[in-house]
Parts: sequence; structure tokens; C-alpha cells
Amino acid sequence: MRRRYMKTLLVVVTFLLAGLPMAGCSGEVSFTTASLSEATMCLGVDSEARPVSPTDEFGVNTPEIYCSVKLSNAPDETEVLSEWVYVKGEAEGITDYTIDSVAITTDGTRYLYFSIPRPDAGWPVGEYLLNLYVDGKEEVSVSFTVSATGTTTGPGGASLSEATMCLSVDS
Repeated sequence: MRRRYMKTLLVVVTFLLAGLPMAGCSGEVSFTTASLSEATMCLGVDSEARPVSPTDEFGVNTPEIYCSVKLSNAPDETEVLSEWVYVKGEAEGITDYTIDSVAITTDGTRYLYFSIPRPDAGWPVGEYLLNLYVDGKEEVSVSFTVSATGTTTGPGGASLSEATMCLSVDS
């Protein structure tokens, strides 16, 4: 009987000792192989989401600001979050203001793009940041500026500079 008691005690102690390292763990632990690289601010992207017309200075009338970034080795259900931030500039009293954030769920190795359209009143002149996160961890931060004289043309270099309403036009 004593021998059986000792075996049972030994089994119980073994299970207790094996479980101790996990006893202090709480919350979710996440390991990912996903990474971001080649983050490029630009005026547009091609059909594979690669950057077109790279620049880090945009004009107040730029229709849409883009960022192309390469995602590598992302397992299923990887979340990539973009956070657009107005750091400082002509908008008095506003600093480090989060304009917008968008999350996408994806996988694999590919180029992704994020974009933000021009506000109705135009972009405030100033300094901006785009922070990119993978599964909640900040991976990349890209700075850019908006100026009164910055680039406003879209992919291909086309732009409009004057529009006039009239009843007819000559040759």
C-alpha cells in the first residue's frame, strides 16, 4: 500500500512541477515571421502595388498620398495596420494627431499599399508620419512632408493647372 501511495505522490509532484513554468503565463503570446521592408511614399502604385513616382514631399493639392511596402513571410491571418499621423505644421495647436488608421489581413510575400485621400480643404502644410504595424507591433515608420510647392502630379506626370468655364473655345 505504501508503495502505491509513493507512486501516486511521485506522479502528482511530477505534474505539478511540469506545470509550474506555465503557471505565471497569462495573456496571448504571438510569434510571427512576417516583416515589412521597402516602405516608399509615392504618388501612386502599379498593378502589383509597387511604388510609382516616389517622393517624400507632397503638395497641398495632391489628390491622394500613397505608401507602398513589401510584406514578407506572413502567415495566414497576419494583420498589417497603417496609422497616418499629422506631426506638426501650420495647423495651430495640433501635434501628433492620428488622422486615420486602416488594418488589413493578409498573408504571403507581396507588395501592399496604403493611401489617404486629400481633405476637402487641401492638405495642411507640415510634417507627417505613417506608422506600419504587423500583428500589433510597430515595424516601420515613414516620414513625409506637405508643402505649398510640393509635388502634386499623379502617376505618369499628368496634372491640371487651369480650368475655365466658357461657352466656346478657339483652336
